[in-house]
Amino acid sequence: MKIRALVVEAKDAPFERQEIELAEPGSGEVLVRIAASGVCHTDAITRAGDMPMPFPCVLGHEGSGTVEKIGAGVTALAPGDKVIIGWPSCGECRNCLDGQPRYCLRTGDALVSGRRFKGALAGTSAYSRKGQPLNGHFFGQSSFATHSSAAASSISTP
Repeated sequence: MKIRALVVEAKDAPFERQEIELAEPGSGEVLVRIAASGVCHTDAITRAGDMPMPFPCVLGHEGSGTVEKIGAGVTALAPGDKVIIGWPSCGECRNCLDGQPRYCLRTGDALVSGRRFKGALAGTSAYSRKGQPLNGHFFGQSSFATHSSAAASSISTP
């Protein structure tokens, strides 16, 4: 589907409003229509090149909105649910198993690889532009857009 997003083309480049493509949610994923997204220093330092997110990319990591579609295997959420998008975690490492998903041993891949980091679609991006993959999934959401693709396991209902 076509969405609008703020894309950063290169280090220190401005946020540019662009029309891009977002794939349908895959297994275990949710499509969220973004209602609000906070802006914090993490977005600014990533745009400045101080975090290893590859460019060009869609940033934003404090998103909330409404579920529009769910992928296969998603049972705890339904279209119309109001949600907050959190950080993804692997759910399998010692820190996740100890109840500390914020300290997931795969945090780097989960937050700033620019790609999905687990499941059948790991290493791919749901975001594209003119037929070419675009780095997204920033902190598991890239919420500086009208819509976000996120793992259902990182979604909370208020």
